[in-house]
Amino acid sequence: MAALTRAAFMNLTSTHHAARLCLAVLFCLIWTLTFAAPVDNAVSAVPASQRSLDSASLPAASTALLPAPPQPAAARAADCRRGSVLGFVAHPDDDLLFMNPDQQTAIHQRQCVRVVYLTAADRGEGQPYLQARERGIMAAYAEMAEVANRWVTDGWRVGGRTLVRHTLRAAPGVQLIMLRIPDPWLGHGWGSLTPLSQLESVAGTDVQAYAPYQETYTRNSLVTLLAAIIQTENPTLVRLMDASIEIPYTKLCWRCPGHDHPDHIAGARLVQDAMRLVPGPYAHQAYLGYPSQERPPNLTDVQKARKTAIFLHYVANDTRDCAANIICSRPHGPEAVWVWRQYRIAPDSPGIPANPASPHLAVE
Repeated sequence: MAALTRAAFMNLTSTHHAARLCLAVLFCLIWTLTFAAPVDNAVSAVPASQRSLDSASLPAASTALLPAPPQPAAARAADCRRGSVLGFVAHPDDDLLFMNPDQQTAIHQRQCVRVVYLTAADRGEGQPYLQARERGIMAAYAEMAEVANRWVTDGWRVGGRTLVRHTLRAAPGVQLIMLRIPDPWLGHGWGSLTPLSQLESVAGTDVQAYAPYQETYTRNSLVTLLAAIIQTENPTLVRLMDASIEIPYTKLCWRCPGHDHPDHIAGARLVQDAMRLVPGPYAHQAYLGYPSQERPPNLTDVQKARKTAIFLHYVANDTRDCAANIICSRPHGPEAVWVWRQYRIAPDSPGIPANPASPHLAVE
């Protein structure tokens, strides 16, 4: 009988301890869910002067480029009372090479700067290279703004479409908007069309964007979307590339005098058509692309150094320009020429640079 009593007591004691253990675990779980801080997948804040070009310090593709559900507005409203610049380029890096230092000047003047990238610039390699180039352009604009490389990515509804939008957390007036139109050569390379140049020049063609928002565009619907972006953003200034080059797309060649990339020309023509749909009080400014290499350097040494440093933040992520996890210390090839130049096109004189002696001055 005594043995049975002792056994019952031991069972009761064990049960009591188990219950206390369960309650302790439950309390810890509730405290964690209630009070623990959420995980921030973005890069921690580091002063611009201390940031490395190592791609390990930049947002990971799995966290930085997965958009939240479509939103009608950015997570944090931007103050654009000092002005708003809306740029249109074909590829991430076109603005760095051909519209800078004007872009950085606008950011330093605390104007809102939004850039629309028409293509994925993937060269037929698909999503991995697309995401690498987007990470690169995000890193470059964070460096331009001299803030941490931390972004909010969402789906922006405009003109009946949904587009990927990256908003810089510490400077929400800086936004990068991605149409993600595929961008392979449709033939053997130079001398053939791309999806964007084909869409612009060949009647009856269409193209579908990459995920996550696989919008399908015709020439007319793309122009209508660009017009809706202009109307919605209500910029004080629209920036675009040079639309004046008359060489047929299939006759263009790499680094030939007076030639440019077909996407640069096609994109500029589409933007011009969009501006005709929504004329307004905004100014517009075009920029010389590849042909700027044929003109003398026109930036100061300080501007060359800063433009180069910004471009290298992009290059660190471009796996074609810079091998993974290797810091590239200087631009190569034609980029080394373009970072020493910036030429504006006079609005009323296509093909003629405006202010050739000081093209880096902000547009008034």
